[in-house]
Amino acid sequence: MQKPGSALCYNSTVSATALCVRLIDPSLDPGVAMWGDATGACQPSAFEWLGTLVAAGVPVRAGADASVDDGEGLLLVPDPDSIDFEVQIGRPLLTGPPPEPEQRLAAVRDALGALVRPDMRGVMALRLDDPGASMKRLLQDWAHDDVPAEAWSALWAALGDGRMSVFCCPGWVCDDGTIVPSRSANPDEWAHLDEGRAHGFLDLECHGFTHLDPDVQVWLGAPDGRTNPAWFREMWPPRFEREPSVEAQVAVIGRWQAECGSATALVAPGEAWGLNTVTAARRQGLKLFNSWGICRLDLPVPTWSVGVGSPYLDEADPAWCQRDVPVVGYWHDRDMAVAGPSWAPGHLEAWRECGVRRLVAFSDLAAAYGTEVDAALVDGEVVVRRAPPGWPLRIEHRGRIRCRSAAG
Repeated sequence: MQKPGSALCYNSTVSATALCVRLIDPSLDPGVAMWGDATGACQPSAFEWLGTLVAAGVPVRAGADASVDDGEGLLLVPDPDSIDFEVQIGRPLLTGPPPEPEQRLAAVRDALGALVRPDMRGVMALRLDDPGASMKRLLQDWAHDDVPAEAWSALWAALGDGRMSVFCCPGWVCDDGTIVPSRSANPDEWAHLDEGRAHGFLDLECHGFTHLDPDVQVWLGAPDGRTNPAWFREMWPPRFEREPSVEAQVAVIGRWQAECGSATALVAPGEAWGLNTVTAARRQGLKLFNSWGICRLDLPVPTWSVGVGSPYLDEADPAWCQRDVPVVGYWHDRDMAVAGPSWAPGHLEAWRECGVRRLVAFSDLAAAYGTEVDAALVDGEVVVRRAPPGWPLRIEHRGRIRCRSAAG
């Protein structure tokens, strides 16, 4: 058996190497709904390799056979015995299962001679769930007052030059089951969100339309409708053995978009979702889906990241900040309402002490991923032709590392 991440590079007079990856493996069926899974556990080698590369923003094309290979960059073949492929003289080749996660990008760098990608170290995407949802009034054990104005002001101040995403619900379910615009039912809450948007602190993202089972009348007649959290799941309500259709979930996202705009990302209420949810989000033009990990919807097949996690905001841990991929910090508006104005700022400071250097919204992360780095190693020097605007780059040569801004 070949050892993990074995690199071969033939002698050549070629002086330029594109710093990108072409990954070929039979497991990468282009006809499936997604590659990988939300947890990253027990995956084929190809998904481990690919999930690490897409999480870090490394330019990569992947597929089940050599048709995806244009001859550029590194050819990565996790299982060389499973397919027929040819390698031109002088082209970097990496075969075998992936090494440990912290060694994978170094293996790619060493095979290519250099690697360029957005610098994701110390990047935290902030995710606040539930503003706009009436669950705060309807679910007994979750009930709470609105977030006080002081808590919003303290949060804006704590962001500094950072940004965040608010995963909100623009449909408000009243006690009698009537659905009204959340803006009209709770104008004070939306005034604070509008203030944050006006100052550039936040983007609104999709957390379902109401956060409640789509059949509101069934919920209204249920004896446990106010006590069972399972009723407050909108994309795939637990009472359904079979997942709702793509069209049904497209309708939920579409209602959100009609009220709040196009959106970049989706978080399914209560983490209740399925393959149709991913397909629906992609069909509606969203770029990212978050459920512990991040699924990139902007790729030819929705692809789950490897190494990206979503710890709760009060679980600061320096281990997350030592990775080459971003981390998602999430919490609920209930935390700010119950614990007071100092709760979120205090935990943001704890994360900064752990190594977080940049607080971003999901749209910022999508923009970094969406502009693929175009770089090459030319006569031993890295030449960058395209990079995500406003993002620093991590530029690594075999044996040396440096970082610079995208502009420089």
